[in-house]
Amino acid sequence: MNQEQQSLRLTDLDYLTGDHHLQMMKAALPYMNAPQQRIFSAAIKIQELRRTMNLFQDEQVAAMGIGSGGAAASPADMLDAIRPYGNTYEQEVIGLLSNLLRGISAPVEQMRRFLSPEQQSRMDTVQFMVQAMQQGKESPAERSLHD
Repeated sequence: MNQEQQSLRLTDLDYLTGDHHLQMMKAALPYMNAPQQRIFSAAIKIQELRRTMNLFQDEQVAAMGIGSGGAAASPADMLDAIRPYGNTYEQEVIGLLSNLLRGISAPVEQMRRFLSPEQQSRMDTVQFMVQAMQQGKESPAERSLHD
């Protein structure tokens, strides 16, 4: 087993769709011949798939926070959730992306407070130009919806 395989973590979905019997079957796979491994591996995955389908059918996914009706999670929240499952390099990249997304999502008005009046004017000009470029890319039908 290499380092990446040893550091694999189980997700909430893994805990909900697996059980100790399936883990015991997985542990026995290396002691079987190749045709048996293939059959048992497929049987294990089929059982996990059945459990997954039942989980979503029974609407137990709220235990994972999926479809729980709470506040909508941001893309940065999703990146934070997947970060522990990456290798060291991937974790660094995901962390950078998460921080970037959080910085971009900061309200523009909060950033404006830190700008001088001249910088605020430039920012207004840039925002106006971006809006004009976006409107220029719209079809005539799309433009008529805004008017």
